[in-house]
Amino acid sequence: MTLHAINTAVNRDTTTGIEIRRLAPALGAELSGIDLGAGVDDATFAVIHAALMEHQVIFFRDQDLPVERQLELARRFGNPTYSKKLPKYEGHDYVSLIESDGTQANVGGRWHTDNTDFVAPPMGSVLYAEETPSVGGDTLFSSMYAAYEALSPGLRAHIDGLVAQHDNNLIRLRFIDRADLPATGLDVPPPVLHPVVRVHPVTGRRALFVNSSYTRRIPSVSDVESRHLLALLMEQVMMPEFQVRFQWRPGSVAIWDNRCTQHFASNDYREKRRMRRVQIDGDEPRGISG
Repeated sequence: MTLHAINTAVNRDTTTGIEIRRLAPALGAELSGIDLGAGVDDATFAVIHAALMEHQVIFFRDQDLPVERQLELARRFGNPTYSKKLPKYEGHDYVSLIESDGTQANVGGRWHTDNTDFVAPPMGSVLYAEETPSVGGDTLFSSMYAAYEALSPGLRAHIDGLVAQHDNNLIRLRFIDRADLPATGLDVPPPVLHPVVRVHPVTGRRALFVNSSYTRRIPSVSDVESRHLLALLMEQVMMPEFQVRFQWRPGSVAIWDNRCTQHFASNDYREKRRMRRVQIDGDEPRGISG
């Protein structure tokens, strides 16, 4: 793979002709010149994978992506997995349906990394938009590399060796008064411990690995210190300079690296929004000491 710089924001792969356009300084790129529905060969996947490792979340427009091709693309990264927290898409075992008109409980409307209540959270997701509101329903992504690297050296040193408890019951407690919270996921896994700072298994970079949906506490410190430290880190995640915002339209595709990003689903619409998602099996998070 050889990239030719068209300008400071756009590169073109000289082998495949794929263009990669940066969308924000911290993360995010849009790839064009690819027909995902026609299948992805080795050269094309090499560009896609490299772009994901560099930009953490990548987007494609105007794709006609059948569910079988979506699964094939996901399998390029690893084994598809099903979280049991969303309904299946038309009977497909590893494809989830995300459908709303904006009035239902918006579990994704907090900054989060998917399924960190699992011992091995998913590596990432391939999300395809079938139907979108005329306006609204955007997804925001935040770079956990950038969030970590912007902390002071002293704070980074303090949190590098800490672990935090992640618990699905936090979501249930927040939506306890909502009768429309999906029944799927009620059989929740027991709380798990993950490093506060995760080392990415491919890039070797360090990323914050706490989120407001699942992270309950840091057990090695007092409750007061845990609350204040997590509040500081959660605020760091939300800084605009670490973010990119994606405006969906039918045929859009997003692929994100769940190991180094968080995302937030905006609930500012009252029209139908229908997506299908394939999650990719991940590994157990490792910290600074392994």
